[in-house]
Amino acid sequence: MAISLSRTAIEQFIRCPKCFYFHRKLGLKPPSMVPLTLAVATDALLKNEFDAVRKSASTHPLWLRENLNVLAFDHPDIDLWRNNFKGIRVKWSGSDIEIFGAVDDVWINNDTYELHVVDYKSTSKQGIPTIEGGFGDGYKRQMEIYQWLLSNIGYQVSSTGYFLYVNGNKQGGFYDEYLLGNMRFETNIIAYQGNASWVEQTIANAIDCLASEEIPEASGSNCDSCRYFKERNSISAS
Repeated sequence: MAISLSRTAIEQFIRCPKCFYFHRKLGLKPPSMVPLTLAVATDALLKNEFDAVRKSASTHPLWLRENLNVLAFDHPDIDLWRNNFKGIRVKWSGSDIEIFGAVDDVWINNDTYELHVVDYKSTSKQGIPTIEGGFGDGYKRQMEIYQWLLSNIGYQVSSTGYFLYVNGNKQGGFYDEYLLGNMRFETNIIAYQGNASWVEQTIANAIDCLASEEIPEASGSNCDSCRYFKERNSISAS
């Protein structure tokens, strides 16, 4: 049976090999997170926005503001690359294992003809969003895995990726005269210099983990799921 390892699975392995093993080999999933439905909506709107200029090969005011000489990359498989259940797929050497991940968008540089991975992020907080601290390390690894995937299906990929961050503004009114609610989003583009040199060894380690009959160690107190199961078991046993 063919095995598929998603970008999310690789991140799970990095965060906690034990949870990865329980989930991906033994079928025991960790507690589910609350779905980020507003983020899903902003992702869809941003894809619609850049699809409009993709087909016309025209520029976008945001690129002009940021002095980016790029276009939205027009490829027949772009919708597959962005599909969470399909994505960009790479066959792992000498096996039937597939590594895959779904990008938000891909832009092409008009000067170098390299591809830039673009990842949409949305939030609503004070100040300008950054990728330092919090979930930032995971965001960076996400970008680097996408860069690795695109490179391994034969494209020249720039080490510069872009996080297109939209930040909901809490100021002003909400309803217009037709009682349609409106939330204004400020957009920041964060350029990130990725380094995907770690990706292949990490994938190899994750594959070895799945092949083993020995349950790996947890990542200690850093894993919320492990802590939840441990505390629940201690309460049940008391």
